[in-house]
Amino acid sequence: MKHFVTGLLLCLQFFSALPVKRELSLTTKDVTAMYMLMPLLSLLTGATSLGFLAINNYWLELSPLLAAIILVVTMIGVTGGIHTDGFIDTSDAFFSYRDQEKRLTILEDPRVGAFGVLAVVCFLLLKVGFLYEALLREVNIFYFIAIPLLSRVAMLLYFITMKSAKTSGLAAYFKERVQAKGVIIACIIYSLLVIGYAVYVGEWSLLALYGIMLIALFYYRHWSNKNFAGMTGDLLGAFYEGTELILWGTLLLFI
Repeated sequence: MKHFVTGLLLCLQFFSALPVKRELSLTTKDVTAMYMLMPLLSLLTGATSLGFLAINNYWLELSPLLAAIILVVTMIGVTGGIHTDGFIDTSDAFFSYRDQEKRLTILEDPRVGAFGVLAVVCFLLLKVGFLYEALLREVNIFYFIAIPLLSRVAMLLYFITMKSAKTSGLAAYFKERVQAKGVIIACIIYSLLVIGYAVYVGEWSLLALYGIMLIALFYYRHWSNKNFAGMTGDLLGAFYEGTELILWGTLLLFI
């Protein structure tokens, strides 16, 4: 139990903006617990989204467009923008059209290039548009938790099944210390919970989104190996953001 408590605190420390100002151990069991519990961060982001929507419905009464913008900004704030930063860096590297070695070098560059700016502007516009549409259509609020959850499960499966493209960086550091078996078991449990809930309540759209998530994982793994020769922390963040966008788009445009 101690390792899971430490793992949860590590999740909040590394993958959220919550101020966990403690020096925590990073043993194999602690790091494994951190990754096993990572999808639970979706409860934090989901609760924040639903809390804002409740306040808006009963008090603020903002337009769906402004509400969608605030939701996107709030989610960046809750996560500390870590995944968005990965999306920017990955876009800079990929659209440089250089070889794998140079792309990995660009990933490590703290400066933001034109391609990263253009990509993140397009990404944020699409995300605001999808959430605006979701609010207009009064989509089941469950998806504000389910889509981030599926995206994090996809990110975990990507992390655990890919080799590191670099020997440095947090992703490579954690990759050396995590126990793959524990993370895979956790992903199976999360998957069964999602599938079981979908079948129980007849939410077949959720099953379709789960399938789309697996397809996105398959293609992203191939894309990463081809263009970066493996996985990095930035690629993980980009995959999370991209999967969320794909799932929202699929739900609104095709289901």
